[in-house]
Amino acid sequence: MRSISEKDLAVIIPLLFNKIREMTEELRALEENSGELSDDQINECYELQECIEQYTTILDTLRQEYENGLAEGINLPSYEELIRAS
Repeated sequence: MRSISEKDLAVIIPLLFNKIREMTEELRALEENSGELSDDQINECYELQECIEQYTTILDTLRQEYENGLAEGINLPSYEELIRAS
């Protein structure tokens, strides 16, 4: 038995995907100025990297659970459609 429904996952997955994308863009912007970063900004980069890794792991787990539901015949958009729409 799943702890969250596929319909709920269909809402959560695009939100988490967008958050990861936003954080990645923020990290890239910080890294572009890597020669001029303060200690606080360097720490922020490390924290962003760790958070992105954690969120990506969570997203991978959610994707697997979602795709298992789709394999069982639940009529929902594919994973690719979920993240493409976001």
